[in-house]
This record gives sequence, structure tokens and C-alpha cells, in this order.
Amino acid sequence: MLSLQQSERLLKAFLHDAEVTAVHTGRVGEGAAAFEVSRAFEKERLASMTLGGLVSAFFGDVVLDSEAPSNSRKERALPDGRLSMRHSFRFSVSSQTFETLQTSMREMVSLRNEWVHHLVDRFDLTSLEGCAQALENLQTGYEKAERFRLELQGVAKVMAEAGEHMAAAFTSPQGQALFFGRKVPLESTSLLNALRGAIDVVAPNDDGTVLLSEVLETLRSSHPDEKPESYGYASWPQVIHESRIFGMVRRDAEGRKIPPRVRFIGSPAQGA
Repeated sequence: MLSLQQSERLLKAFLHDAEVTAVHTGRVGEGAAAFEVSRAFEKERLASMTLGGLVSAFFGDVVLDSEAPSNSRKERALPDGRLSMRHSFRFSVSSQTFETLQTSMREMVSLRNEWVHHLVDRFDLTSLEGCAQALENLQTGYEKAERFRLELQGVAKVMAEAGEHMAAAFTSPQGQALFFGRKVPLESTSLLNALRGAIDVVAPNDDGTVLLSEVLETLRSSHPDEKPESYGYASWPQVIHESRIFGMVRRDAEGRKIPPRVRFIGSPAQGA
């Protein structure tokens, strides 16, 4: 029973942190204290849930079958006009792993119910033979409960590592800049690497420059998700200008306007 209780506490911890919403109260200058935090599974709700209820919620809100149709569960709406954020943890596994884990959990629910409600009825505890049979049943059940607890600990380790990575991302200067709508330093983004890779792909002109239009076409093809606005920049030309690695060429040697071209800073180029 102690082993099952430990697993039950793990399940409650999973659900307690599965979905967290923070909404700013509007008060100024209070930092984290100015946020109201709510959870889909508050401690009061979890305290009244049975092991069976915890297992059902666990497979509805934390563990997902990656091969099943996407979950159409309706999310709670965030308030308009107030700074708010929501963190939801979902653990996606293969159908086979999903089925195995779910079977293990259901077996633990049955085991717990059997011990609580039927152990005394199943065995004659007034005889040595009945006590020996009950002890054997408890030992077998304990081994199953421990295997189950170790399975849950594996899931807990993944959740803890994911939480640490997320916390590190939000508390980093890059994460703070992105969250509060400021520009993320280019040297720490994949955006700059995508730009560098696209420029390397495009064949350069004799003066070492490449057409901006060809660079952007390559970017759209090879890195469609990399967009300047995702990092607080208005356009690719702004990224190029602020990178301090590349420069823009808009006029030829005679000063005539030409289609924008990109060059490495310090590389041979006509015009500026």
C-alpha cells in the first residue's frame, strides 16, 4: 500500500503541474507577485480524487497516444487585454507504450481496490495457511506496484528535465526578450544561422554579393519557420543590418539603384 501511495502522489504531482495559467493583475512594479496563478488541477481537487480518477485524468491530460487522432479538448480561454501565459505539459508516446502504461495503471487500481476491500474476505486470516496465502498475495502485488512506481519515476524524470529546460529558456536574456516583445540578440538565435546557410547556398556575383531575393527564396524553402518577427525584428533587411556580419548593397559603382544584394562585411563589394 505504501508503494501504491507513492505512485498516487506522483500522479497528483503530474496533474498539479500539467497545466498552469498566470494572468497579470494589472498592478505595476510587483514582479512575479503581480501574477495570479491557477491550475487545472488544484490541490483541493486532487485531494478528493481516487486512484482510479487520477489514472483517468492522467491519460486525458498528461499522456497522449501519438498515433491516435489529435485531442480536440477545448482549452480555457485566456483573458483579453492582460498579460497572461499558460504552460501545458503533454507526454506523447507510441500506441504500444500508451497501451502498456495504461494497462499497468489499471492493474494497479484493481490491485489497490482488492487489497482495501477484499483481502480479508479472500483469505482466512485466522489460520496459518490463510495468512501465508495472504502474505504471498501481498508480496506478488508489491513487486508489481514497485515496477509500476519505477515506470512513473521514468515519466517524472522526463517532466522534470522538460521543466528545467523551459525555466532556463524563460529566465535567459533571450527568453526574457522574446517574452516581453523585445528583440532577441541575433548571435544566440537560429535565425542568423538560417540566414548564413541561405547566403552560402546562393551563387555569389563577381563582387562577392548575392541577390537578396534569391537568399529569401532559399530561406522560405529551407527554413520556412524562421521569421524575423518571431524574434522581434521587422524584416530580413533589418536582421542583415543588425547582424554586423552581413551588409546590404543597393547601388552599383556608378551610384545607380540596383536590386538589393547581400555581402559579407569586409568582403569585396561595389557600393555600400
